[in-house]
Amino acid sequence: MANYPDIDLSEVLADLLGVSLSEISGSLAESPPNVKVILSRQLGGRSQKPENSVNSPDRPVCQILGEHEFLKAINTTALARRLFTLARVYDAGHMVICKYLASAKRGKAHDADLLNQPCLDIGALSQGILNSSHTIEDDIDVSLSESRPEVLCATWSAVPVMSFSHLPRLHSLSNILPGEQSASREYAGVGGGGGSDVISASLLGHLLRRSGKEMNLLISTRTWRTGSQGAKGSKMGVKREIHKHGGPAYSHGKMVSGTYRVTKNTYSEGRDLETIPIDHHEDIFIVLDQGEESNDIPEDEKTDLALQFEAVLAARSRIDTVVIVDTGGDVFGGNSPGFSTPDQDVRAQRAAASLSHLYRKLVTAVLAPGVDAPLDAEAKAEKAGGMVYHPTAEEQDLLLDLLVREYQMDGSNPSRFGKTSLCLQAALRGERGWTSLNLPRHVIDTWDNPWSSFTFIRDCMTDIILMPLTRLLPLIDV
Repeated sequence: MANYPDIDLSEVLADLLGVSLSEISGSLAESPPNVKVILSRQLGGRSQKPENSVNSPDRPVCQILGEHEFLKAINTTALARRLFTLARVYDAGHMVICKYLASAKRGKAHDADLLNQPCLDIGALSQGILNSSHTIEDDIDVSLSESRPEVLCATWSAVPVMSFSHLPRLHSLSNILPGEQSASREYAGVGGGGGSDVISASLLGHLLRRSGKEMNLLISTRTWRTGSQGAKGSKMGVKREIHKHGGPAYSHGKMVSGTYRVTKNTYSEGRDLETIPIDHHEDIFIVLDQGEESNDIPEDEKTDLALQFEAVLAARSRIDTVVIVDTGGDVFGGNSPGFSTPDQDVRAQRAAASLSHLYRKLVTAVLAPGVDAPLDAEAKAEKAGGMVYHPTAEEQDLLLDLLVREYQMDGSNPSRFGKTSLCLQAALRGERGWTSLNLPRHVIDTWDNPWSSFTFIRDCMTDIILMPLTRLLPLIDV
């Protein structure tokens, strides 16, 4: 976490926005915590810096071109919303600068001048407001200026509409699910692409239990090497060590590398969320997906994900249906050029499909769809034979209570967090539109792979999409 010069944020903002100290203090008090973190990161980072000086090489801060004009353009907006929007602008620039900074650290091609004197021109944002072609509820895109390669430019873009309302509706989870050929009772829930997915698998298990079904086995698929921010002080890019586990899974009497039974005392590098639902499921395993890390793994420890899944699934005497769970919808792919379904999600789907001779009923479930789903997500879900389930009001209350009160995934516990989980909670509370999520400060207030707290909450984020896995896989495994 960065250390900033000793500034009074209220005084700096009052001067910047031309309002009284009492007005700004009241609006700051009601602002989300991470809005204040981002405002402090920007204004504290650039304060007391001599004009034309070079930025800190490790913590560059964007100079904002056209800032006063932009604040004039949104002057009629409520003060708290102005602060929120200003923080969104600052954060959009910060995210792009940090990507360039990461490239520089890895020795990849980057613009050194941009990191020394980063500038973000927001003139187009002001113009969009003044000519009424855009509103502050639109999205903010940042890209390099075509005419000034050392300058970033911010522009508005409409937030795309996303809905799964055209899918056939599954009226009850007691029904046969897409991907099942007959009724099932015993389920295995496999988190397919990261820590939060095992929490979503657990949530789905709670809903299935209300329909007379059981999900007593959870599998959390994690990368062999840590790849994102975890608990404060955890390391990124290192081998994920699993501590105080209950032993491996076995296949034909031989232990399978990278499989770990979770106990109440298990912990690991990164976000170790697997112990959170342990009181509600008889067996929980962590599986470390070796993916493309084979060069760094000793020969006697190498394995593949399908074998790991097979060994862990065999820990239960009966499994009728295997459900691979995704949170957010990136299993469908992405909208950015060159961005496809994350490799780990594809590998998990592919590994499960390879076990279809053992487990004929294979389902892909997506909770909180629309957090990071591509625009063609509904079309892919429809082509895959998917259905949409709308949890009842009572079920939504149950999910929210679990996430907040029992699982403490609401931001109250800084070691338990997930962006998609917080989006789901916001949607379940009835929030819609732009919000700032209550993520831990250490993943926001950083220049090392920062998270953005801003996200757009949609109606569809309370839905659950269920699809036959074997029909979805050809659409994403490209």
